[in-house]
Amino acid sequence: MGFSENPKFFLLVKRVLKKWKLIGITLSVVGFAHLCVFNKFSKKAELDSLIFSQFPGNSNLDKTDEDFLNHTSSYFSNYGFREDIIDGIGEYIRRISPFVHTVKRRVSVNGGVKGGAKGNILITTVPCKFCNNMENIIVVINFDYKERKNFHAISVGLTLINYFKNCNYMSKDIIFLFTNKEWLYSLGVQKFVEDFLYSNDVRNGRKALSRSAIIIEFDSVYPSHIHINYEGLNGLLPNLDFILLLTNELNYYNIPVKVESPHHAIFDMALERGYEKGHVYFLRENIAAFTATGVSKIPLKNKMLNLFNFTKAMESFIRSQSNTPEGFCHSSNFYFFDTIRRRVPISVYCYGVYLICAYAILKLLKGSILRSYTNLVVGLYGYIKTIFIISLPIYLFSTNDKVYELLNLEKKLPLCSEWHPDRYEDYVQIAHYWWEILILSVIVALIFNYVISCMVKKISKVLKYEKVQKIEKIVLLDRIKKLNNKINSIIGIPCFYANLSNEEVLASWGDFSKLTKPKIVHSDDEEFLREKKNRALVKRLQDELDEVEGKLQLLDGGNVLYIFNGSVAPYSSIMNSMNCFYFVFVVLLSSLYNWSYAALFSVLFVMPVSTLHNRKTKRKKVIQKAIILAFILLGLALVYPYEGFILSARHKLIRHLTNGFAKCQKYLAKSKLADTKYFPDFLEFLCSNKIFEPLHVNKYYLNNQDIKFNYSNGVKNEVLLNLYSMARNHYCVGSQVYPLICFTFFPVFFFIMYVFFC
Repeated sequence: MGFSENPKFFLLVKRVLKKWKLIGITLSVVGFAHLCVFNKFSKKAELDSLIFSQFPGNSNLDKTDEDFLNHTSSYFSNYGFREDIIDGIGEYIRRISPFVHTVKRRVSVNGGVKGGAKGNILITTVPCKFCNNMENIIVVINFDYKERKNFHAISVGLTLINYFKNCNYMSKDIIFLFTNKEWLYSLGVQKFVEDFLYSNDVRNGRKALSRSAIIIEFDSVYPSHIHINYEGLNGLLPNLDFILLLTNELNYYNIPVKVESPHHAIFDMALERGYEKGHVYFLRENIAAFTATGVSKIPLKNKMLNLFNFTKAMESFIRSQSNTPEGFCHSSNFYFFDTIRRRVPISVYCYGVYLICAYAILKLLKGSILRSYTNLVVGLYGYIKTIFIISLPIYLFSTNDKVYELLNLEKKLPLCSEWHPDRYEDYVQIAHYWWEILILSVIVALIFNYVISCMVKKISKVLKYEKVQKIEKIVLLDRIKKLNNKINSIIGIPCFYANLSNEEVLASWGDFSKLTKPKIVHSDDEEFLREKKNRALVKRLQDELDEVEGKLQLLDGGNVLYIFNGSVAPYSSIMNSMNCFYFVFVVLLSSLYNWSYAALFSVLFVMPVSTLHNRKTKRKKVIQKAIILAFILLGLALVYPYEGFILSARHKLIRHLTNGFAKCQKYLAKSKLADTKYFPDFLEFLCSNKIFEPLHVNKYYLNNQDIKFNYSNGVKNEVLLNLYSMARNHYCVGSQVYPLICFTFFPVFFFIMYVFFC
């Protein structure tokens, strides 16, 4: 007999699940703790990249190539404003070899939705000489067209072209793309992908399959290390064995490499902060891609990495890919980097998300409200209507121009062609218009839910609400057995006789040795009073036994029966259960393509959703009510966009928190506590103040003018600017975090407030 058929096991589960609240909260806490330390279950990742190259550092670049690199660096460092830099690069390539196929493409999008950039990109194809393979590898040289100081990427790219044009053993073509790093949303890479993969022009040199793409760029004139960015939009990741191959090469040549820790990577992917990187467009086309950026905290010439060693690492990296057979799996090795030497499989941290959802899942399984079809229909109707009332207007007015045309209104949509601090007030005014629409939608949703709750309350007065009854045969039989044992023990039948069969009773019928002489009991004796009390108890137990047996007859041979009532549960209780249902639904739906958002959403809402249904008038529930109220007030303060006391108090609170976390981070770095084996890296993530960083990038360009600078502009309406930035990313490059926030954050937070206060 299996566990599912074993009555004892079933009854044991029933008894255990009586403590489902404690079990659910415990599992949720364990899940959160697991999410804080999941990277401690990481694995070493040194052997995975050996499938590409067994001998890292096998570069063939020599002294001649180093001299070519130095000459190229000197040439472009002194390059004047005589002509377009792309023309200069094209002429330089033609001097290298007239047989290298080079095409200049014009990128010109004037104004409009996706405009503002104007310039050229250069596409250079280095063909494989003795191969018949319709495959290629893409190398993007991303640099600032008007920054003559740090043309390191050009020097690296031209040195690689000069070397690979003479290689006779390459199995794939190598395509070099020279594009402008100043353009918003990596427009040069975007246009290249559109033209290269979807154009019918045979001159674009398109091959049937692009194996991989790497973007090389430098953010500093004296880069000290290489930062690898591999996170894409909408949860996309490359096969990270490609990154392992490059890191092995860089480590061999003593080039420092840096990657974000898993918690930083999860947070960035959840909010899709990597939208400005060009590799996101290749990942959309199922091409493994990442960005290698030369950076430095403080640009010092004596700390600069060896540029020729970096070029040698890139040459070996590209050549290893070209000579690798394509029989390996491209899709199974997806993970986050803990360090360069350690990886964390994505499947590890999803367990923490499942455990966090345990309380909400157990509440739905044990609760009886949604088992009634009436309650379920009312809950779905109210929730879906509220989502459309709150979320749909702000989403449409911020991302769809058809709405403005239909209503004949002035369009107030995001601008993809510019991003400049001088225009911040214009962006804030546009976002303010959307925010007013959201406030009106919330008021309409509040009126709608109040009307529905009044209707439900009126129905409940006519038909008093009764919970759904679940009758289970095995539970009733166990209850009958216990009641019979209690009755027998009260009336004096020992368990020995109670457990005897009828044959054993008949066999001992003639044995008079066990009979005792009756005892005369007076009415004022203690035994008489005790027997009188026992008779009343037996009568009560017998009535309960008759009731249980009556329920058993209702089953009519079945094992389970639900008894429904035509009344409707209180509206707040229905919406409470629907909150848990929608919470689990959002986590499961977002986990289909972006586990990071599922993790962030579960951490933000599991505690209020898990404790909201416990809101009662008993004094022991005051602490839980205070926690929920504090969560609501904190949430309202964080999204409050207008000037005044609340905004000033929020700025002071955030400033104190950031200063406190910064002191903690300095202490961790000084004491080296964070370097210990079992230190939870989640604390290091909190102390880094990354959660307080704005969602917009402090990197400003305007229509490719000769201005480029980085500074932090104090904007009072930071909430509205972040809202504009998220809507802009969705409108311009298809980032999905904005619709997720519109259709998940706003309605869930609304119902948390509604259920608490109503």
